[in-house]
Amino acid sequence: MDSAWNRLQYLETEPTSRKFLSQCYTNREWEHPDRLAFQQSTRYLYLWRQARLFYQTAESVDLSIQPLLLFYGCTHLLKGMLITRDPAYPQNSRMLQHGVASRKVKRQAYVLMEDEIRPQKEGFFSHLSQTFRLTPLRDRYSVQDLFASLAEMSEICAALSEIQPHWTRLQLSSPVHEGAASSRREADEYRVTFPVKTEGSLAYSNDTLKQYIQRLAPSTISLNTIGWEAWSNRQMFLSQFALSQLEQHPLFYLHDRTLFFWNGSAESLPLPQWASHFLLLYQLGMLCRYETEWWGELTMSHDMAERYLVERFLAHHMATFPSLIMKQMELYNQVKFPV
Repeated sequence: MDSAWNRLQYLETEPTSRKFLSQCYTNREWEHPDRLAFQQSTRYLYLWRQARLFYQTAESVDLSIQPLLLFYGCTHLLKGMLITRDPAYPQNSRMLQHGVASRKVKRQAYVLMEDEIRPQKEGFFSHLSQTFRLTPLRDRYSVQDLFASLAEMSEICAALSEIQPHWTRLQLSSPVHEGAASSRREADEYRVTFPVKTEGSLAYSNDTLKQYIQRLAPSTISLNTIGWEAWSNRQMFLSQFALSQLEQHPLFYLHDRTLFFWNGSAESLPLPQWASHFLLLYQLGMLCRYETEWWGELTMSHDMAERYLVERFLAHHMATFPSLIMKQMELYNQVKFPV
């Protein structure tokens, strides 16, 4: 189990869930934050408790039914994140629909990586997208593109599909204190080194790459905190604060002190990791429920290479997703969970 559950259990009592929601609503400047938190707190604590039980149970069940439990656990976590920004959720029954769809009838020679998931105009995912400003969404997302959009899965997906990985690991280290430029550096700063590639944006010149990073930075973050003076060597310096800011940039992803850079197309920037996880679990859950013969072949035989990808994804999801949601809630709401 992801160790984040130890901290997320803070939300499983009425007083603590109410206090947490009140902080979120106060920081968002909602009127009557205590009253809104009181109205949601009991429902909120059961939402988190049930999410944890879905994940605990999923760890011990067979692969053949694991995606179903994880999909509903994932949905509960995302609902918990959503309620911190929308105290009135759900405003109507349409918001209880999944908000995504896939082909109802699969082709005879079905290939998982070629299937597609389509966001809908209404429903849970649509409301999430609007609340967290994911729009404009694409009309459809292929399963292969979604797997490739996850930094930790990118190399595995590339190996199975013989495409270039879209994410590149950057060298992240504490700066060496040498010379006048580095003498003023603080001990908690990091040095990031960008490699040169023959494809993607990492093939750009130094100046073009810097402009590309700055152009795609969302308005919610400031790149003024980044030290660009070493950029002629494709290096930049980041304080701890700047590193956390960079996590909100669509070209970067940080996990366990590993910083990834999106070297795929600027026209197909990845969704936030939590959104890709949700769409993939929706698809796997639908296959598990309605395509039992194909799903049985995948999970009970060793004839499909996709089985390795699915198993690695589900294990990765259980190990990282609760931490991801906790971090997102802290970022979005300017709050901190007790350590």
